[in-house]
Amino acid sequence: MNLDQNQGTRIWDRNAEEWHRSFGERDPNRSDLLDPLILDLLGEVKEKRILDAGCGDGYLSRKLARLGAQVTGVEISERMLAYARQEQEHEPLEISYHLASCSSLSFLPDSAFDVVLTNNVIQDLADYQEAFREFGRLLRSGGTYLHIANHPCFMTPVWGWVRDEEGRRLHRKVDHYFQRGPFLCPWGAKSGMEPTVYWHRALGDIMNELISCGFQIARVIEPEPPECWRSMCPDRMDGARIPDFLVLVCRRTYPNGT
Repeated sequence: MNLDQNQGTRIWDRNAEEWHRSFGERDPNRSDLLDPLILDLLGEVKEKRILDAGCGDGYLSRKLARLGAQVTGVEISERMLAYARQEQEHEPLEISYHLASCSSLSFLPDSAFDVVLTNNVIQDLADYQEAFREFGRLLRSGGTYLHIANHPCFMTPVWGWVRDEEGRRLHRKVDHYFQRGPFLCPWGAKSGMEPTVYWHRALGDIMNELISCGFQIARVIEPEPPECWRSMCPDRMDGARIPDFLVLVCRRTYPNGT
């Protein structure tokens, strides 16, 4: 299998129906863990111009638009975007959707947005450097880029839980951390999802590229699971042992670097 961007996009096209049915706004990782954090970090979003880069089926775009934001969504998977547009027909909101890669957004004007966010997107993108450069161009000076992704220190080309004879999770294995590039990332056996193409980069690669593109990293957040999971979905409490996600809050610096 040729693990390139085209193959990765084709897999997401095939996964689109299951994702829209079972994940997105229905996924506790998003509804309980990441979405509340995103909304808290953004604060008041009414009338803010927000780019949801890699918007998938548009669930987060809709959530932000309901709060009064002016949202633009871009998505590389045609079938995922079709679900976003279908939902837009059912519930018209102030959202403009485009079929495009996050690394090629020339149709959008400079300094057009107050906020750019990628919600578990960059690991699905081959050319992350160009995407960061585009985000820098599209943000107004002082604007915010929220980078939300699987934690690169714990999602590596070799990863998974080591279990005892009874299936209990003993510890997480991670290996080949410096083996950059794509690999097939399996989903849970019951997910109904085909393994997706995941591009691994070291944490330093990501942070240094952001800095070189004119961003200041204001906060580094490794979200801890909400207390409600102990009773509602205890199987997700592995997130209390190692962080599943990394959130970088980045500010677009002024031209003179101040």
